[in-house]
Amino acid sequence: MTSIRLTSDDAIATDILAGPETFSAPTITVVEGLRINRRHPDATPINGCATLFRLGGDAFGMMHELNDLRELDGRVQGRCSEPVEVGVLVTIGWESDTRCACRAVVSFCRREGDAWLISLDVESALAA
Repeated sequence: MTSIRLTSDDAIATDILAGPETFSAPTITVVEGLRINRRHPDATPINGCATLFRLGGDAFGMMHELNDLRELDGRVQGRCSEPVEVGVLVTIGWESDTRCACRAVVSFCRREGDAWLISLDVESALAA
Protein backbone atom coordinates (compact mmCIF):
# COMPACT_ATOMS: atom_id res chain seq x y z
CA MET A 1 0.00 0.00 0.00
CA THR A 2 1.25 3.46 -0.82
CA SER A 3 0.59 6.48 1.35
CA ILE A 4 1.81 10.05 1.15
CA ARG A 5 3.14 11.93 4.17
CA LEU A 6 1.93 15.55 4.12
CA THR A 7 2.66 18.35 6.52
CA SER A 8 0.52 21.48 6.72
CA ASP A 9 1.66 25.01 7.50
CA ASP A 10 1.09 24.45 11.21
CA ALA A 11 3.21 21.25 11.20
CA ILE A 12 0.34 18.77 11.43
CA ALA A 13 1.47 15.67 9.57
CA THR A 14 -0.79 13.04 8.04
CA ASP A 15 -0.69 9.99 5.78
CA ILE A 16 -3.16 9.93 2.89
CA LEU A 17 -4.10 6.68 1.17
CA ALA A 18 -2.69 7.07 -2.33
CA GLY A 19 -2.66 3.65 -4.05
CA PRO A 20 -2.14 2.27 -6.60
CA GLU A 21 -1.91 -1.12 -4.91
CA THR A 22 -5.30 -0.70 -3.23
CA PHE A 23 -7.15 0.36 -6.37
CA SER A 24 -8.33 -2.00 -9.12
CA ALA A 25 -7.61 0.52 -11.90
CA PRO A 26 -4.62 2.81 -12.50
CA THR A 27 -4.92 5.78 -10.16
CA ILE A 28 -3.46 9.26 -10.11
CA THR A 29 -3.45 11.10 -6.80
CA VAL A 30 -3.44 14.89 -7.00
CA VAL A 31 -2.81 16.84 -3.82
CA GLU A 32 -3.33 20.56 -4.16
CA GLY A 33 -4.03 23.05 -1.40
CA LEU A 34 -4.64 20.35 1.20
CA ARG A 35 -5.93 21.52 4.56
CA ILE A 36 -5.68 19.06 7.39
CA ASN A 37 -8.59 19.80 9.68
CA ARG A 38 -9.08 18.27 13.07
CA ARG A 39 -12.43 16.68 13.82
CA HIS A 40 -15.20 19.24 13.96
CA PRO A 41 -16.12 20.08 17.58
CA ASP A 42 -19.84 20.33 16.71
CA ALA A 43 -20.00 16.79 15.33
CA THR A 44 -22.50 14.55 17.11
CA PRO A 45 -21.05 11.35 18.61
CA ILE A 46 -22.81 8.13 17.56
CA ASN A 47 -23.10 5.35 20.13
CA GLY A 48 -21.76 1.93 19.25
CA CYS A 49 -19.97 0.86 16.11
CA ALA A 50 -20.91 0.46 12.46
CA THR A 51 -20.12 -2.25 9.92
CA LEU A 52 -19.39 -1.34 6.31
CA PHE A 53 -20.31 -3.95 3.69
CA ARG A 54 -18.72 -3.38 0.25
CA LEU A 55 -21.24 -3.38 -2.60
CA GLY A 56 -18.98 -3.75 -5.62
CA GLY A 57 -15.62 -4.55 -7.14
CA ASP A 58 -13.25 -7.41 -6.45
CA ALA A 59 -13.73 -6.96 -2.70
CA PHE A 60 -17.56 -7.28 -2.86
CA GLY A 61 -18.88 -8.47 0.48
CA MET A 62 -15.77 -7.52 2.46
CA MET A 63 -16.70 -5.98 5.82
CA HIS A 64 -14.98 -3.26 7.84
CA GLU A 65 -15.80 -2.19 11.39
CA LEU A 66 -15.87 1.53 12.27
CA ASN A 67 -15.53 2.78 15.85
CA ASP A 68 -15.41 6.23 17.46
CA LEU A 69 -18.26 7.42 15.23
CA ARG A 70 -19.30 11.04 14.67
CA GLU A 71 -21.89 12.65 12.39
CA LEU A 72 -22.07 16.13 10.88
CA ASP A 73 -23.95 17.49 7.86
CA GLY A 74 -24.86 14.09 6.38
CA ARG A 75 -21.36 12.71 6.78
CA VAL A 76 -20.21 10.01 9.16
CA GLN A 77 -16.63 9.66 10.37
CA GLY A 78 -15.11 6.73 12.18
CA ARG A 79 -11.88 4.84 12.78
CA CYS A 80 -11.09 1.58 11.04
CA SER A 81 -8.17 -0.82 11.50
CA GLU A 82 -7.63 -1.03 7.71
CA PRO A 83 -7.95 1.49 4.88
CA VAL A 84 -10.97 1.66 2.57
CA GLU A 85 -10.51 3.22 -0.87
CA VAL A 86 -12.17 6.54 -1.68
CA GLY A 87 -15.19 6.07 -3.95
CA VAL A 88 -16.19 2.63 -2.64
CA LEU A 89 -19.98 2.14 -2.31
CA VAL A 90 -20.96 0.49 0.98
CA THR A 91 -23.96 -0.40 3.08
CA ILE A 92 -23.71 0.72 6.70
CA GLY A 93 -25.12 -1.54 9.41
CA TRP A 94 -25.41 0.09 12.83
CA GLU A 95 -24.96 -1.51 16.24
CA SER A 96 -27.62 0.88 17.57
CA ASP A 97 -31.22 -0.25 16.93
CA THR A 98 -32.28 3.41 16.60
CA ARG A 99 -30.68 3.65 13.11
CA CYS A 100 -31.63 1.94 9.86
CA ALA A 101 -29.10 0.48 7.45
CA CYS A 102 -28.20 2.92 4.67
CA ARG A 103 -25.87 3.30 1.70
CA ALA A 104 -22.81 5.53 1.65
CA VAL A 105 -19.74 6.35 -0.42
CA VAL A 106 -16.27 6.54 1.13
CA SER A 107 -15.20 10.17 0.64
CA PHE A 108 -11.94 10.25 2.60
CA CYS A 109 -9.41 7.85 4.10
CA ARG A 110 -6.43 9.04 6.14
CA ARG A 111 -4.03 7.31 8.50
CA GLU A 112 -4.39 8.63 12.03
CA GLY A 113 -2.09 6.93 14.52
CA ASP A 114 -2.54 3.16 14.35
CA ALA A 115 -5.97 3.39 12.64
CA TRP A 116 -7.52 4.94 9.53
CA LEU A 117 -9.97 7.84 9.69
CA ILE A 118 -12.78 7.08 7.24
CA SER A 119 -15.33 9.68 6.13
CA LEU A 120 -18.60 8.59 4.47
CA ASP A 121 -21.16 10.55 2.45
CA VAL A 122 -24.41 8.94 3.57
CA GLU A 123 -27.39 8.63 1.22
CA SER A 124 -30.78 9.43 2.67
CA ALA A 125 -32.31 6.30 1.08
CA LEU A 126 -32.37 3.06 3.03
CA ALA A 127 -29.97 0.33 1.99
CA ALA A 128 -31.14 -2.09 -0.66
